[in-house]
Amino acid sequence: MRSFLVTLLCLLAIFVECFLCLEPLTTIGLVATGLSALGYNYDTIKVNTYCRWYECCIPDHIPGDIERFREDLQKSMFGQHIAMKIVTEALANHYKHLEDSSKPLVMSFQGTPGIGKTFVTNVMKMAIYKEGVNSKFVHKYHGRASFPLQEKVSVYKEEIYEKVRSSLKACPLSFFIFDEVDKMPMEILEGITMMLDHQSSKNDIDSTKAVFIFISNAGGLEISQQLASLMRKGLSREDTELHHFEKLVEVSLYNSNGALGKSGTIENAVIDHFIPFLPLEQRHVEKCISNEFIRIGSDPSREKINEVLKDVTYEKEQTFFAVYGCKRLEKKVGLVAWQNRNKKL
Repeated sequence: MRSFLVTLLCLLAIFVECFLCLEPLTTIGLVATGLSALGYNYDTIKVNTYCRWYECCIPDHIPGDIERFREDLQKSMFGQHIAMKIVTEALANHYKHLEDSSKPLVMSFQGTPGIGKTFVTNVMKMAIYKEGVNSKFVHKYHGRASFPLQEKVSVYKEEIYEKVRSSLKACPLSFFIFDEVDKMPMEILEGITMMLDHQSSKNDIDSTKAVFIFISNAGGLEISQQLASLMRKGLSREDTELHHFEKLVEVSLYNSNGALGKSGTIENAVIDHFIPFLPLEQRHVEKCISNEFIRIGSDPSREKINEVLKDVTYEKEQTFFAVYGCKRLEKKVGLVAWQNRNKKL
């Protein structure tokens, strides 16, 4: 009977909003008053009113679907067996132990451009949040675009601290992405270092359920050189492991001139995983090209793939690694597809 009344009140709310032109929050307030009279607590009222219209920090809206994350990566990311394994397992472990977690999950994604670092964070958004890339619980900062003025570092530092703090207060399951940290001013992230560390008491701010990702190109050259060296010694690319790269990417990030250069974030060991993204070979780039042709509804023929490959640039020293990975392929694939369509006219 009570569940029937809840449903009835919610349907009434929809009617009131649609036909009396009241604001959703006003409507929710009316329904909440009715449900309070039935003895429902605040959380129950919110889930059955506000959360029917808006994204909330509740399990239904933050499913944390790690299996979906794994499957989506397998379909669309190539040549990154280390990142795929470590990131998937780290996320799975984090979301499985949310209630007894003592620190947030903090990872650094490093490598050359166009090899999947930002792509992985987009897949994470889609798998973790019901609203995906549009979730209000996802917060992204982007290099100099977000922090253009060196002289305002102290202001930026305070703004980041307050934003992270208020976001965690609103939803402990928030997701923070700092892209191109190697292009952000030094010391700008020092204010949030304590939030990334182990928390002995959670007080009014709980950061232990959150995820923080730092993305940079720092260490890209070192990763390429290390991979080439290992392959020359007879180790196949697919047999390389995290321990072959993690320390060198940590050192390269610490020695960089960006936000994490000589930073307390690294010195205090609050970054859980330094994830190396490996440079891509032609076979990986071909898969990206094929996927892009399929995405735009064009047959990925060998002829068309080869046409796009003509514009791929390779490193001077490690000549089998593509300089830009799969970056800049979208428009090139689109052009080749368009040219082929016009040939048939």
